[in-house]
Amino acid sequence: MAPGRRSSLEWVAAGTRLWEATLEAVEDPALRAPSLLPGWSRAHVVAHVALNARALDHLVTWARTGVETPMYASPESRDADIEELASAPAEDLRQRSRDDARVLAEGMDRLGPEQWQARVRVRQGTAIAADTIPWLRAREVFLHALDLGAAASDQDLPEGFAHALLGDVTRRRSRVEGHPSLVLREQDGEARWEVGRPGPDAPQVVGDVRGLAAWVTGRSATLPVRVTGGALPELPAWL
Repeated sequence: MAPGRRSSLEWVAAGTRLWEATLEAVEDPALRAPSLLPGWSRAHVVAHVALNARALDHLVTWARTGVETPMYASPESRDADIEELASAPAEDLRQRSRDDARVLAEGMDRLGPEQWQARVRVRQGTAIAADTIPWLRAREVFLHALDLGAAASDQDLPEGFAHALLGDVTRRRSRVEGHPSLVLREQDGEARWEVGRPGPDAPQVVGDVRGLAAWVTGRSATLPVRVTGGALPELPAWL
């Protein structure tokens, strides 16, 4: 279950500010350098974030009009669009990132209470209520700000967002067949999350909630994360 819409909309705004500030700190030539996502340059990450805003706005349009509007025409077209936009001049790429984020925000502002409850389908084919869209966007802007490998780090994640992300990711990972079972536990707090059905000997990963959120999504944690009961387990890719 996604967090409440009000919190998610606040996180979209905060995450967009972090994303834009991080992107602003990357000089134009550095956009062609590798990002922290294997096989993608920073320009690829920017293109993906821009096109994600457009894709989610398609779902907003679907919710508002009742006319089915898929996120992407096909997986192939999605990949081709990312490649094309990633090769655009730096200023065009930056402008698309700003423009598509603004269009999505304006579209969400126009949705009424009933439209927020409309059912739409995400890229993987899963049906969701439209009020999940802000949460999907919040994940994108916060995590991909980290993937730029620039000014942003896990320390920039709001603690409330990190708590919500841990709940989301551990639920998803628990549904993956053969996924290693483990416990994540907040340092200096009572919160804990389980992946799978961990037994008494399952590894426990302990740390700041923001570092845990980065680690469990496959990002590097600058905040300390430690494991008891063995080495940090290798996790399969998330999303």
